[in-house]
Amino acid sequence: MIYFLEHSNIDKKKWDDTIQHSANGMVYAFSWYLDIVSPGWNALIEDDYQVVFPLTWRKKYSFQYLFQPFFTQQLGIFSAGKNNLQKKILEFLNAVPAHFRYIDIHLNVQNTFAPNFPKTFERLTHHLDLNKAYNQINVSYTENLTRNIKRSLKNKIELSSSIEAEEIIQLFRKNKGREINQLKEKDYHTLIRLVREADKRKLITLVGAKTPVGNWCAGAIFLKSHHEYIFFFSAANEEARASGAMSLLIDSFIQRHSNENMKLDFEGSMNKNLARFYKSFGSKEVVYLQVRKNTLPFYVRWMKR
Repeated sequence: MIYFLEHSNIDKKKWDDTIQHSANGMVYAFSWYLDIVSPGWNALIEDDYQVVFPLTWRKKYSFQYLFQPFFTQQLGIFSAGKNNLQKKILEFLNAVPAHFRYIDIHLNVQNTFAPNFPKTFERLTHHLDLNKAYNQINVSYTENLTRNIKRSLKNKIELSSSIEAEEIIQLFRKNKGREINQLKEKDYHTLIRLVREADKRKLITLVGAKTPVGNWCAGAIFLKSHHEYIFFFSAANEEARASGAMSLLIDSFIQRHSNENMKLDFEGSMNKNLARFYKSFGSKEVVYLQVRKNTLPFYVRWMKR
């Protein structure tokens, strides 16, 4: 039986045990992560936490709705047992309480079957298997990527782990961040909190790229999640793009973690240029679903399409 729990009634120890032992477990679904990105989140539970589904919600104009928090690529259904999650997806989605009048969320890569749900959209991420020797991985690099790596070495780009997360975020805000109006000051504070909490759990790797004169031109935050590393957040300026610094940075991470029973999740992208860049490392497209349902009254339904 599936039942709904308000945030105050969720047993977070049981919840985290389920996420930890789920075949499809992801760092995004741990209670500490959800507490930061969606304070007060609710949940659907089955069989004493054998199957769980976080409900990340907000309220607007007196209506509660489910949304996908920033910095949380996928959520959906997780199970510590041998349940066939594909058979449970629609069951759980239909169990979402009616007071959530609008739903727009992302399921995880093992929740890719939602027949008859009002609207479903395929989204893409890109995965690279690291369980091979580096020289077996880089043989799949494109010629353009290899040239970029050589160019960054020629330009004497230096990689360092001494960069701070705040420096990477500021570099992003001064460059690509200027084009992204959706990210507000509070969202950057949320990001800092996430990185700090993940770092306490030894889940964070920071890598920065310096120019010959010692200025940071690129940086990346990698987040460990069960059997994968997530290319969680990155930043680059024009100098980095001209020198190929990000190609070198990611390549160095791949070298360091080759021969591990892990994969690198590039965390996207629906952007064709970024997708092409991620594929240049030999990564493969992986589909996950975005699901949407609108039961708002007709007089406000136009606001959420």
